[in-house]
Amino acid sequence: IRNASLDIVVADTQATLDEITALVEDMDGYIVQSNVYRYQEGLQASVTMRIPADRLDDALDRIRTLAVEVRRESISGEDVTDQYVDLQSELRHLEATEAQLLEFLEAAEDTEAALDVYEHLQTIQANIEQVKGRIQYLEQSAALATITLDLTPDELAQPIQVGGWHPEGTARDALQALVHVLQFLVDALIVIVILVLPVLLIITSLLAGLFYLGRVIVRRRRVRRRPSS
Repeated sequence: IRNASLDIVVADTQATLDEITALVEDMDGYIVQSNVYRYQEGLQASVTMRIPADRLDDALDRIRTLAVEVRRESISGEDVTDQYVDLQSELRHLEATEAQLLEFLEAAEDTEAALDVYEHLQTIQANIEQVKGRIQYLEQSAALATITLDLTPDELAQPIQVGGWHPEGTARDALQALVHVLQFLVDALIVIVILVLPVLLIITSLLAGLFYLGRVIVRRRRVRRRPSS
């Protein structure tokens, strides 16, 4: 299963949408969803389409030619062969069980036994339909690739300018400065924790030891100076 996602800048959104629609029809695909958003500066749009998987690369090439700029593009794939094989095996097992239950139903001699077999048969047949639906989904997904396309008009994609001022550049510089400040603070904290803190602990321990030793010496001297009774 192959999927692609593109974000492109176009000169004319509506004209590009018309060309995309013609492209999809030419490739025997179809539009799953199309949304158009109107702004004062122009139109933005998003389109989801499905085309034959073996024509995905050709479709992407043609879409790129419609763009002033391709801002983002991603292509993903998923191998569902193992899932498909497992489902086929499960389907054969269910169909074999269904055939046995039909034989039991025909051979049932009383109503109660026939009802029990019939209820079990209904459950098996419901499972068969579910598995068939999953198999059909995988077959269709493998046969058709999905392309998600976002279109932005060129005028909206241009950077904001006010009298030669580029606020997006100022914002970018401010953000970069903030990152540098945070980086400095984190680096300083790491130095304090790894280097300074252990040194302070050692000094504190030494001072505490000296203080304790001093108190012991003072006490001994006081004991020696006491007159004997």
